[in-house]
Amino acid sequence: MHLRWKLCVVLGGGTGVGHEVSLRLARAGAGVLVADPDLTLAEETAAALRGNRVSTWSIEVDPADDRELELLAARARDLGGADLVVVTGVTPARGKDVAAALLAEPQLVGVLADDQPGGDARTAIAVVDLLGTADAGTVVVVA
Repeated sequence: MHLRWKLCVVLGGGTGVGHEVSLRLARAGAGVLVADPDLTLAEETAAALRGNRVSTWSIEVDPADDRELELLAARARDLGGADLVVVTGVTPARGKDVAAALLAEPQLVGVLADDQPGGDARTAIAVVDLLGTADAGTVVVVA
């Protein structure tokens, strides 16, 4: 799958590996909905992505709150629906819950440990590599 013109939702996109994944997705031409518990960080990441001339949005979401996940899913639908989802900073089980809220038929292709040699950038490269060859509906969880 080419990432250009796809909507990628990155939960935990305000900091760390989520921020790095968001940057790399934008560089590949994807639109990115940056979701994070800290709205300021989500907005800062979205602003940084706009330099790549892609559509970006930010939203405050607590991944532990089911109601907020419903609001995230509604926002993604308003934008045409999520094609790909990256979830960081939660357990793999909660990552599956997030995916189920965002996608009708989520396909979990990977659960990566957030301890790759080389840190956040290395993990982000692995995530984007997975997404670049994946079908719509793909989910990657970084725990």
